[in-house]
Amino acid sequence: MPASKILRVRGNGRRPGAPAGEWIKYAALLVLAVAAFGVAALALMGPRDPGGTTPVAAASTPAATATGSPAASPAPASTSPTPTTTSTARPAKIELPASPVLLIMGDSYTAGDGADQPDESWANLVAGSLGYPTNIDGRGGTGFAWGGGARDDQGGEYEVRLRQTAANNPAFVPNLLILQGGQNDAQITDAGEITAATRQTIEAARRFWPGVQVVVFGPSAPQPLGEDLRDVNNAVRAGAEAANAPFIDAVESRWFTAANSPGFDADGAHPNTAGHAYIADKFLESWAALVE
Repeated sequence: MPASKILRVRGNGRRPGAPAGEWIKYAALLVLAVAAFGVAALALMGPRDPGGTTPVAAASTPAATATGSPAASPAPASTSPTPTTTSTARPAKIELPASPVLLIMGDSYTAGDGADQPDESWANLVAGSLGYPTNIDGRGGTGFAWGGGARDDQGGEYEVRLRQTAANNPAFVPNLLILQGGQNDAQITDAGEITAATRQTIEAARRFWPGVQVVVFGPSAPQPLGEDLRDVNNAVRAGAEAANAPFIDAVESRWFTAANSPGFDADGAHPNTAGHAYIADKFLESWAALVE
């Protein structure tokens, strides 16, 4: 048998016996391919922006934390003021009806205890100054939550008396109501109970006389008793605020001080005639601010 023919490839890739022209053609094609590759490489390596400005990639959004808030990063400068915890809500006010009809309900202060004559009470003086048709209901030893008596068993809480007034005198329909007191509620140790009773009393009045506007007038005793009533004053004020009713605050406004109290004190628990007149004047100042 003839020996097998072995095809040998030389270093230049030329097959033995191939025409020289064929290799020249292949070499030219190879040179052109290398040149094209070089041009493409230079194009890729050159600047992408003829103007010399390379776009900057947008900053990525910080990753959210487990609470859903962005991860910590420097806060941008702001011209807005930082919010504070101070309430900016406008204080509750009242709008005088075209024909005011007033009910004043309270404790022994409203009844005139300490004054030389009952008609010299702060409530009578205020009613006379305002000039509205007015009913005055003052009963000693009572309050928003305290019903009277040594054991809170007299049923004189303000809500009870408001209900009785509405039921027993349907012809009297007040559109303004002043609830004065809180001194006697100090006998209740649970401030939350006082706050709840104050709110419930206001809401009950609005059910009895739809549209009635309620103003709460807190404790207003001369010193040193006035200072001892600070906690109950806060509880009554909280109840008024919960019911969105204006609150006249004699304690925080320091109507009575250590300096002026001796001239206004009748018995250590009630104002004298001058004290009632002083309370009436201060109340009317506060009233004017509520209706302006």
